[in-house]
Amino acid sequence: MRDPPRYRFDEFNEAKWSDVRVIRAQNAGRNQKKKRSTPPRNVSSARAISRSRIEPVAFIAPGILLVFAVMLYPTIHGVWMSLFDTNIFTGQTWFVGINQYVTLFQDANFQNALRQSLVLVFGTVSVGIVVSVTTALVMHHVPKGGRIWRTVVLIPWLISGIAIASIWRAIFAPTGGYATSLAMRLGLGRITWFANPALTMAIIILVSVWAFSPFATLIIYSGLKTVSQELYESASLDGANGVQCFRYITIPSIAPQFSLGMIFLSFGAFNSFDIILLMTGGGPGRSTQVLAILLYRLGFDRLDSHAAAAVMVVLLVINLVLSIFYIKILPSRD
Repeated sequence: MRDPPRYRFDEFNEAKWSDVRVIRAQNAGRNQKKKRSTPPRNVSSARAISRSRIEPVAFIAPGILLVFAVMLYPTIHGVWMSLFDTNIFTGQTWFVGINQYVTLFQDANFQNALRQSLVLVFGTVSVGIVVSVTTALVMHHVPKGGRIWRTVVLIPWLISGIAIASIWRAIFAPTGGYATSLAMRLGLGRITWFANPALTMAIIILVSVWAFSPFATLIIYSGLKTVSQELYESASLDGANGVQCFRYITIPSIAPQFSLGMIFLSFGAFNSFDIILLMTGGGPGRSTQVLAILLYRLGFDRLDSHAAAAVMVVLLVINLVLSIFYIKILPSRD
């Protein structure tokens, strides 16, 4: 039997290291290709940063464009229109600046509309916020049927202004109206509700509260859900009664929701148009002709779009001022 062939150690070592050199050369070539195809770290990080900045803008751009097209552009265009005047017969337009507003504030119709609007807003906000807070507190303390109560409360807000005006117009109808029948049963006689200016404004305030307070109620109700019960327990241990807890705990805790509810009631009353137009038409006389009705009269009856735009700007400024006022008057819990 022959012995297996023997190799010298140096020959084996040389063959082994020659294979290693080939493998290293192949790996070096591959790494070189990867280096050529892979960008530097600073370039890739710059691309990642730019992409992270562009992606949020791309997502919110459609919404911004929609808001600009629906809200901002008409507002800016209305402010621009209010600074000009036009002759409807010749079509000639010229710049008048603030003289448009000076003439507007000197007009008796505008002064009356501004006064009636402030009365409507004051009545709607003062009565509506009490109704909203009371309803929200009742809903908050009702243990069962929360969803049903929220649905029932929200129904008036879901009804269109035309339907609301029709319903309440039928209730206060001089013949066959429920309010008229109730007045006759109480011995007050037949009341012509929409013939008395003060009574007509009171009815408009009542309808505005009924129409706009449900959403304010839900806003305040959501704020009540966030108030910790531990605050009331600590206050009761210190001897505080219900009124003190409501004043020093509830109101400061729901101040943002309280302000938002007042802002919503104010906006609804100031911008109320369809309900008043269909119920009273601004009458009797001009007792319910608010700024929104005056804007409609100027724009479509007198064809004075520039004066109507000035009324729109006044409405916008008053709404902003009242919003800031509502936010500032309420103390917040720190």
